[in-house]
Amino acid sequence: MASASPSISATPSTLNFTYTTGSPIPSASLSSAFILSSSGAAVSAALSVSGATWLKVTPSGNISVIGLLNTVTVTVDPTGLAPKVYTGTIKISAPAATNKAVSMTVTLTVNAAVPTATSTWPAGVIQASPQTTATVAGSAFFASSTVAITGFTPASTITVTDGTNTTSRTFLMPAYASTSTALRLGVSSPLPSGTVNAAYSATLAAAGGTGPYTYELVSGVLPTGLAVSSGAIAGTPTIPGTFLATIQVIDSSTPALRAFEQLELTIDPSGASTLRITVNAAPLPVGTVGSSFGPVTLTAAGGTGGPYTWSATSLPSGMTLSAAGILAGGPTTDGSAGPVAATIVSDSAALVTLPATNLVQPGVLRLAVTTPAPGGGTSNEVPFQVYGPNPQITAVVNSASYQQGTLAPGDVISIFGVGLGPLSLTIFDPSAPPIPATLASTSVTINGTPSPVLYTSGTTIGAIVPYSISGTSAQIVVTYAGLSSQAFTTAVATADPGVFSLASSGQGQGAILNFDAATGNFSINGSSNAAAKGSTVVLYMTGAGLTTSGVSNQLIPASPAVLPAQSPTVTIGGAGATVLGAQAPPGSIPGLIQLNVTVPSTVKAGPAVAVVVTVGGVASQAGLTMAVK
Repeated sequence: MASASPSISATPSTLNFTYTTGSPIPSASLSSAFILSSSGAAVSAALSVSGATWLKVTPSGNISVIGLLNTVTVTVDPTGLAPKVYTGTIKISAPAATNKAVSMTVTLTVNAAVPTATSTWPAGVIQASPQTTATVAGSAFFASSTVAITGFTPASTITVTDGTNTTSRTFLMPAYASTSTALRLGVSSPLPSGTVNAAYSATLAAAGGTGPYTYELVSGVLPTGLAVSSGAIAGTPTIPGTFLATIQVIDSSTPALRAFEQLELTIDPSGASTLRITVNAAPLPVGTVGSSFGPVTLTAAGGTGGPYTWSATSLPSGMTLSAAGILAGGPTTDGSAGPVAATIVSDSAALVTLPATNLVQPGVLRLAVTTPAPGGGTSNEVPFQVYGPNPQITAVVNSASYQQGTLAPGDVISIFGVGLGPLSLTIFDPSAPPIPATLASTSVTINGTPSPVLYTSGTTIGAIVPYSISGTSAQIVVTYAGLSSQAFTTAVATADPGVFSLASSGQGQGAILNFDAATGNFSINGSSNAAAKGSTVVLYMTGAGLTTSGVSNQLIPASPAVLPAQSPTVTIGGAGATVLGAQAPPGSIPGLIQLNVTVPSTVKAGPAVAVVVTVGGVASQAGLTMAVK
């Protein structure tokens, strides 16, 4: 009797795979197997795939199905696939079988990773600007991603007076809906003030996401002596000044979520007597819509010693400040404004159109990117600043070293910020001395003394610190078109040496000249033009402190020679170098010092040999190099 025709079957009848964009593709998680069986005699079958270029089977083509345990491996490759649910079919055809063919459905779900936002460009605009296009940078953006204004933090101006003196500070106190699960830093700006050489600790906090949290400094600077550690900014600050630091919070979810906020911190000099707002003993919290904020009593110091009278403008809706400095009430809105027009131009950039109606009031717009299912979610918030009409100082640095925190008499400095001057760069005319105290309606005062202005633009000012500066701290104020910035505080020292670099960054190859004694020619030092041991090189620096001139607004005369009051020393590759001469080059701006130096014969040759200038016991920046052969 003839045997019955076999039938074929596949177990299981469906397979499902899941992948999240941006994740590695381990073969084990994207491969699976099914069992192909024959109920009778061996039967020939053909395996094929339809509707899915991302799907393959092994073995494929013609096979022989013998018995009940024939293993077939299925592999999916999600490379390049957008977030979506994909379906493919594996067909097993066996003409000699009673059922002729069976099919298996394979589903691949590509989940979008949660997007991350890192920055906006520009960082902000002046209030009352017209409709503005900004770029939100980040990662894991898709064509389906959208952008929304998820909040607005008004820039609150808080003022205190002692009856004789008055001072103000800008406070940024974000508020979130009570239902918000967004990860965020849980402190407001500014942080409590500190004092030089006094122990300082400001405890950080976070909300949303999944605890516990960790914190780190991601940009900006903290005062020397302070660091982020064990959930706090702590240490003993050694220099006074105003510092802007961006602190990032990282949660414990997998993958970890991140959020960040810029915080302002002021360190006062020991024994400071000027009237100032010191905030509070503890960092101010962020607000929750519908919940009480505090009450918190703000603190001040200096001036006549009080009693102090307080006032405020542009507080978050629902909050009040009493004349006694008690901050109370509770925010009634988080300032969210919903979706805005956005074009996703790549997986790391979105062009966002911000309506003029959202650019009226000074403060910080909070933007977030959302990607819909499958997967996806909402990114951390990224700030877009709406600046007030007054100039905003964000950093003051030595123009050579690009280090901030300290000034010295005669320092050539760069001031960075927004609204500092005209949109186009304006440079002083060296053929028409003196160097002006006002250039293109821009002026700078340091402790009330006008500074010579070398150049000015909307975002950068070059100036010279007056030689008359004294004390331990400096209050820098920029005035443009009649509007003045809030004072920006830095430390004052007798020297703040910085050596100029070719990249104008304070790092890498120095702006150093080789001198050829045989020809009298100069050439630019570099890896392809190294200086010989024993030869003379020329360095340029600023921050040497007082000089024999003391005039900061006239170009250097040919005679008499202008010399630094403190003699600089130089090391090259750690070896002491002979300083042949140190003086201000005739015809140059005050504050610039030329050093003629002999390269030590003992130095180890190399394309990037460290160069350090020391004045009055203070060393120049690390990372400045020259080439030696």
